[in-house]
Amino acid sequence: MQSVKSQEVTQRFFEILDELVQMGHIHFMNDFYVENDINSRNIYQLRKDYSRDIMQLEWLSILVEKYKVSGDYLLTGKGKKYKKPLVLIERPKRRKYIKHKMAAAAASA
Repeated sequence: MQSVKSQEVTQRFFEILDELVQMGHIHFMNDFYVENDINSRNIYQLRKDYSRDIMQLEWLSILVEKYKVSGDYLLTGKGKKYKKPLVLIERPKRRKYIKHKMAAAAASA
């Protein structure tokens, strides 16, 4: 069982991770897990219950090194979240209906 301070770090980890997805720096949450060889089951369990003792320091270092997240903020909650301002990255939205339209067009032809 994690201490209260450890649970606060875990909460900030997920807060930052969600922001990175919203701002387009991580396309899908699963991409983050796969690219960094993280067992997604551990993340899902931890997200449900911050008191679980499965948080890895390596996950924090990935945010600090790769996404320029402030280590001070992650560990203490003080200061700026990012070393550099986070910029919105526009990503094209997936269009699931394209396959459906192509299949319908092929069937009618």
